[in-house]
Amino acid sequence: MTNLSATEPEKIVKLCSGYEMPALGLGTWTLTGQVCEDAVYAALKFGYRLIDTAKYYGNESEVGKAISRAISDGICKREEIFITTKLVPWSSNPDRDIEDSLKKLGLSYIDLCLLHQHGSSSGDDAVYKAMIRAAKDGKIRSIGISNFYTEKTVSHFINDFEIPPAVIQNENHLKYQNNSLRDWAAKKGIYIESYYPFGGRGHTAEHLKNPQVLEIAKKHNKTAAQIIVRWHLQAGYIAIPGSSNPSHIAENFDVWDFQLTDSEMKELTKLNTGKRYENW
Repeated sequence: MTNLSATEPEKIVKLCSGYEMPALGLGTWTLTGQVCEDAVYAALKFGYRLIDTAKYYGNESEVGKAISRAISDGICKREEIFITTKLVPWSSNPDRDIEDSLKKLGLSYIDLCLLHQHGSSSGDDAVYKAMIRAAKDGKIRSIGISNFYTEKTVSHFINDFEIPPAVIQNENHLKYQNNSLRDWAAKKGIYIESYYPFGGRGHTAEHLKNPQVLEIAKKHNKTAAQIIVRWHLQAGYIAIPGSSNPSHIAENFDVWDFQLTDSEMKELTKLNTGKRYENW
């Protein structure tokens, strides 16, 4: 999982929870209304089976409508789709929030539910305990955390609860790779999932126009975006690039017919600066 050699990445990864998760999906941060619904529907039509949303995004209902449309149109079955949502740490009633997410998504279970970010210690623990209760009740299949970047902060959820996180979803891209956390988490059976795989809004040009990325893209007759997505997958990450543009959504998923070489992987790894763009 953490080998940076030019190996064929798995399309499906096996989580420590025992469930399988697609390694490439669609992120829906900032997508709202009909735009969100159409983007998710397009992604499912193009072959995506991982869709990422969150209570904070305010678009769970739209994601749910797209899922319902896709199932009704025969594009996919519920059991083929992997839906991730997230709970805010400042919730006064996380159990109710889980029920609310299920209702808005129109689902009987959530494939992966994450603690969205660090809040207060008591708030974080309350949400995590609620997710464990929901997992025992079959309402959630796998649980995890998001925006936790150190072994110390992650260890709390491994050592102090009966169900450890299966996934850590963090800001992760060529300029911030956090390889030490990835390698440490891998030994614990935990996958790192990359949000902002292209650097996030306001920084995508910096990544997509990077000279090294463009040079490698030319060699493979691929786009810069496809090279970056492929790097994430071969480096052992799960990736969820976001877009509302159907052609970009299709482009980001068309990465299974080529491999980056060892030298190309190492060249891209050297772009790491160790600095994040966000501070949450």
